[in-house]
Formats: sequence, C-alpha cells, structure tokens
Amino acid sequence: NNVLILTLLIITIILHISCSGPQLTENGLSKNPSSSDQAEEENNTGGDQETGLPSVEKAEDELAEPPEPPRIGLYSGRGSWETDVSAFSNYFEQYGYPYSHFDETDAAEMDLAAQYDLICFPGGFAAEYKNYIKNHDNIRSFIAEGGLFMGVCAGAYYACDILKWQGTDNPYPLGLFDGKGVGPLSGLVGWGETTVINLNREYPVNNSFDQGLEMYYFDGPYFEPYAGKEVDVLASYDVNGEPAIIAGSFGEGAYLLFGPHPELGGYSPSSPEFNLEGGEGAQWPWLHSVLTWFSGR
Repeated sequence: NNVLILTLLIITIILHISCSGPQLTENGLSKNPSSSDQAEEENNTGGDQETGLPSVEKAEDELAEPPEPPRIGLYSGRGSWETDVSAFSNYFEQYGYPYSHFDETDAAEMDLAAQYDLICFPGGFAAEYKNYIKNHDNIRSFIAEGGLFMGVCAGAYYACDILKWQGTDNPYPLGLFDGKGVGPLSGLVGWGETTVINLNREYPVNNSFDQGLEMYYFDGPYFEPYAGKEVDVLASYDVNGEPAIIAGSFGEGAYLLFGPHPELGGYSPSSPEFNLEGGEGAQWPWLHSVLTWFSGR
C-alpha cells in the first residue's frame, strides 16, 4: 500500500509540472502564457486602433493590386490632328492604357459609357469639333454621369463655354469648363515653340518633377474661370502666369484640359518632323503621373 501511495504521489507531481510549465507554440518555440499575450492578441484584432498593429484587412489593402487603367476612347474623327492622334496612340500603348479610336458619328451616337471610362480629344481644329459632331449632349451626358474628359489644345478649347480667339468670344456647345479658353499667346510664344510650364506644388502629383517643364505650344489656350467658379490649376504658363493645365468637375464626372502639348516632342521650324515616341521634349512620365491622378478622382 505504501508503495502504491508513493507511486500515485510521484505521478501527481509529474502531471502538475507538465501542465504549468512552458508550452510550445505552432512554430515549436516555448512560450509562457501571460496577460501581455492576451493584450497583444486584442491589439491584433483591433488594428485600426491608434496603438494597435495593422489589421489583416488593412495589410491586404496595402498589398492589393493598383486599380485598372481607364478604358480610353481617342477621338480621331473630323477635326483631329493626325500627328497628335499618333503621338497619343504611342503614349497609350507604351503605358499600357487600353484604348480604341472613335469618330464624330460615334461621339454623337455611341453609348460612350459602355465602351470607355475616359475620352480624349487631341489637338486639331476646335471649330470642326463644334461643327461636325452633331450631338454634343451625348458627350455632356457621358461626363455628367461619371465619365472623364481629357482635352489638349483644340480639345481643350472645345470643352470651354467660350472660345476667345484673338479677342473675340465664340460660344461653344460642350461647356464642361465654366469659363473661357483664351488664345493664342501671340507675341509671347509662337506656334511650334517650346515654353516653360510651371507646376503647382500644391498638388503632390507634381512633386517628383522639376518645377518648370518645357512643353511644345501650338496656339493652345490659357483658362479664365468665370467669377466664383473654382478649378484645380495644375500648372501655369511662365510667360504670363495664366493657368495652362486645369482640372475640374462636371456633374458626377470630371475634365482635364491642357493648353500646351506634353505628348509631343522634336519639332522645329527648320526640321518640322515630330518625335512621336516620347523623346526630344515630350513629357510622358509627367503626363502619366497626372493621368493616373486624374483617372482616380
């Protein structure tokens, strides 16, 4: 009996030591449970608290893939400048934007939202945009319902309520921008010359680039908003301090307008051949940065 009692006592002591001693975690390391472990666990499940660790959901968001680039419609119908259409085609291809062309009939009749997130009107002839597109309301509705509009030079004039050319006001039908597109910059910058565009440092999208970027100019506008109307002025002309590149809202959508041509390079009067591949004065990296910012508005 004494031997049995002694045996049971030894077994009890062994069991007590094994239950209260170090425990193995999943990775095999020993760990003594304590109140600090419970606090750490609570912090991990409440990661949005100021003192907590990032939650699983937040970590997953940070590792998520960037948003898909917008589906772009590039206008290449009546009034568009073939050289500029080619430059934008090359730019969209190089930066991986899905795009296709549309013309004046499509602009008037197509269900734009079914095909595109953003439509781009390049340089060309704003009066032909006005006269050959027979249903401007189709474009206005696309933007008002959440679409995006990018206009460069003639495309920017086209988006203004008033095109003021050499001092004369010309009403325009699209009216995305509540103001005037004013041009050309006669006596300040000539057609086909480069000019310095000063980037607005209030917008972080500009901060990875030089304050002043040279861009080609082909008689594009500067922008005069109507009194009480506010827009985002991303950059200004160095020669007169007027807005050169602006963005603003229209209904549920937005517009991005350029007076100069960041997509073009290589032109000179003595050698009037353009670089359409992003070199010799073209500002494709900056344009990509701005378009990424704009398409995420």
